[in-house]
Amino acid sequence: MVSHRRRRTGVGAAVQQLISPADTQDQKLRKLYAAVMQLENTDFTREHTSAEVKAEGFKEVHNTDDIWNHKRGSSDQLTELFVAMARAAGMKAYVMAVSNRDRHLFFKTFPSFAQFDDYIAILNVDGNEQFFDPGSRYCPYQHLAWKHTMVQGLRQTDDGSEIVGTPPEPYTYSRTQRSADLAIDEHGAVTGTISVTYTGDAAINWRQHSLTGDATSLERELHDSVTQLLPQGMEVKVTSIEKLADYEQPLTVNFAVNGTLGSFTGKRILLPGDVFESNSRNTFPHEKREIPVYFSYPHMMQDAVRVKFPASLNIESFPTSEKIPFQNFAVYSMTTTSTSTSVLVQRNYSLSEIIYMAKEYPELRSFYSKMETKDQESVVLTTAPVHAAKAVPAGN
Repeated sequence: MVSHRRRRTGVGAAVQQLISPADTQDQKLRKLYAAVMQLENTDFTREHTSAEVKAEGFKEVHNTDDIWNHKRGSSDQLTELFVAMARAAGMKAYVMAVSNRDRHLFFKTFPSFAQFDDYIAILNVDGNEQFFDPGSRYCPYQHLAWKHTMVQGLRQTDDGSEIVGTPPEPYTYSRTQRSADLAIDEHGAVTGTISVTYTGDAAINWRQHSLTGDATSLERELHDSVTQLLPQGMEVKVTSIEKLADYEQPLTVNFAVNGTLGSFTGKRILLPGDVFESNSRNTFPHEKREIPVYFSYPHMMQDAVRVKFPASLNIESFPTSEKIPFQNFAVYSMTTTSTSTSVLVQRNYSLSEIIYMAKEYPELRSFYSKMETKDQESVVLTTAPVHAAKAVPAGN
């Protein structure tokens, strides 16, 4: 851990330039957090050699002033810098060493500091302690990256240190919204657009991933992430990536799509109800399980698929609307509405708990089985004239 020296050079001088005496504590912290987020995080780029540091006219890092002057640092160093800047602004701030549960979990009975992978920050804001994760590149203000939530660690206190836990993030924080606006002709040819919006950890994952390659590789991997969801015969092209570096805003990726959708059976065209789930597989194929089920973080998935078709086609049937709950842990719903020339399928899935014991597995598996069966229901269009017929939901 580097030294935190509060003085009017380096960190102290920077803080005085960044904040205003009239700022609230929250306003001060937002400015300081943004300043740290603008610095290079060498865990996502590369560490600089001693020779490079010397050639740039810098000295080795010994304190947070050096981190600020270098305008770069590791994840842990940037967290220490944020804490030092908050202290220089007159606020109570503490470093907390935590386990990274992307690697392992903390065991209190195992006395080893090797269990602590990363640093996060704890700030007293207007009398309330809040957690911050400036070392996790692109992590929004007042949030923790998923790997640092719901873990234990060793934190600084006014009297020394103590072991405490970190809070969870609500399932509403990490959300993926997928929408498709498609037009199909009587031969099954489709054109349209797809938009995918990521918030929370879903956005952090893609933003951090963008730092490991270039714009071309990022576009290719975003392309592949959508292509593998869609039925075969669909061509996908990335048209825009919005708010990639703006960590406080949702990340949106837009695509243009064309190709063939569904299959023909006589005079009928069978379309997947939710095109984003057409290639999904059974999540829990095994009837029994002896170890807990573990998800990375609570999250939401929201889909909206609108398919427009010519007047020469008619809706014969579509998925019924249904809601499937799993106690208070998860919920799934699908609703379908139609007009004479379009059908709209909306799918919502929310998961609020991340660990399920073996005894809960049968009910969890049943929930997923019902959800995945529902996902595979089809929209059926017919080319035959339908005079007095009314669209009948599938299964009725």
